[in-house]
Amino acid sequence: MLHSNADVPTIFEYVLAIAWYKISGRQGKVLEYMNLSLDADLLPITHAAGGHEDITYKYEANENYPAHTLLIEATLAGGINQRRMEMEPVSRHLGDYLLNHTEEAYCVFATTFLHVNVVADFRGRKFMPYYSSDGTRSVNGMKIIPCNTEEIKTIIQRGITYAQLYRIFEEAHQANTAPNLWHDQEIKNKL
Repeated sequence: MLHSNADVPTIFEYVLAIAWYKISGRQGKVLEYMNLSLDADLLPITHAAGGHEDITYKYEANENYPAHTLLIEATLAGGINQRRMEMEPVSRHLGDYLLNHTEEAYCVFATTFLHVNVVADFRGRKFMPYYSSDGTRSVNGMKIIPCNTEEIKTIIQRGITYAQLYRIFEEAHQANTAPNLWHDQEIKNKL
């Protein structure tokens, strides 16, 4: 049983981090990657504080992908609340990470519901610069991949590896499909 003080968003982040550890072939330092407070039994107490990504996975280079960092942003917000609560923080967390680190990085946005305008906004970030708060530094475009929990379930059930996902996500990122069709055609239908 999970810690009695853990709220539902904290439990969602915890389960997502463990699921991603499985997807990643149990590689890496999962306890460091979770931006959670854990108790002595390694169960979650509180989720990531505002201002930082929820989960930060580090991948070493191999024959399937370059060294990179994957930020995972998790939310249970749906409908119009998802637009208000997630569009700005997700792109800000990735943008700030890219400004402050030299390695390649991208973001997976994990949720129970994908709002079409949130997907369209994240898709548009591929073409938009992101500036530091003083406007002196920038990154040219960001890769934000939205996934819902049903897709994550499919990934686990089908035994899709992170190496396979990286390829699917990169091909989706490079695709020119219209934003309102992009997620289903380039991600959902390829899992």
